[in-house]
Formats: sequence, structure tokens, C-alpha cells
Amino acid sequence: MRDKPERELIESVLGGDVESFGELGSRYWPAMVAIAYSVLDDHHLAEDAAQEALARALVGLRTLKNKNRFGSWLARICRNVAKNTAAARSRKVIAEDFLQPADNRDENESSSAVRRAIDKLGPGTKELVVLRYYDNLSYEQMSSVLGISKAAINGRLGRAKIKIAKYLRQSGYSDDS
Repeated sequence: MRDKPERELIESVLGGDVESFGELGSRYWPAMVAIAYSVLDDHHLAEDAAQEALARALVGLRTLKNKNRFGSWLARICRNVAKNTAAARSRKVIAEDFLQPADNRDENESSSAVRRAIDKLGPGTKELVVLRYYDNLSYEQMSSVLGISKAAINGRLGRAKIKIAKYLRQSGYSDDS
């Protein structure tokens, strides 16, 4: 199967031969990991992104218009997955920064203050905050689970952050702490 041309492998996959996709994947694996690594600077995350890209490619192979451009199509998918992973990682860092203790306060005190602020939110808003920042669900996952649009989620989370910040200010935590 190693000698089989790429186009034939793609046709075999479309005909139901998943092993042919394994061959395509092994041909492109090192390049996909390298592409993802260039975005993520983490080998394990790069491998995860490459694997995700291959899974998405398998699911979406029927949408590939030009069978001779499989490599660039797969690379584009991988690059997008890596960028999404990097963005999610940066959002997680921002969320962790948001939960960091203020300068001269005990970490438990700061965490408790944030939890109290979150508890003051309405049930729907509190659920969004927990799903996003504690369970690390993506907007897509939250939209699917909750049945609301990503734009609505974004707006509600923005308003929740404002409410939490206001509560923390009223509790003696300043913006520059």
C-alpha cells in the first residue's frame, strides 16, 4: 500500500477502506506534527492537534474538491486546529490569571472571594462560568450542551466578568491588585 498513489488511497477511503486513510495519515504525520508544533511550541499538544486534524480530515474527506491537493488541505486543517488549541490555551491562562490571588492576600482568601462572586451570579450565568472556566468547555461545546448561540455565550460571559469584577472591587480587591 506504500506504493499506492495518494489519489487512489483517497478513492479507497471514500469507498470505505479506512486502512487507506491510515496510510495517508502515516505519510503526513511528521509534517502535521511539525505544522502544529510551529504554532503551539509543545510537542505533546502538537501531536494532539495533528491527531485531531487527521480525525477531522477523515470525517470531511468527501468535501475535498481537488483530490490532488490533499496535503495542503490537511495542512490547513492542522493549522486551524493548532490555532484553536493555542487560543484555548491562552484563554485558560487568562482564566487562571483571573483566579490568581491579589498581591498581599492569602490564596485561599482570593479563591474564596472569586467563588463568592460567582455564587452571586444567576444560575444560568453561573453555569456558563463554570462550564467555561472550570470545565474548560469550548463555546461550541457549550452551545451544543446549552442550546444557545456562541454569540449569546460570549455576551453573557462578558457580562459575568463585569459582575465578578464589580463584586471583587466592592469586597476590597482593586483592579491593580
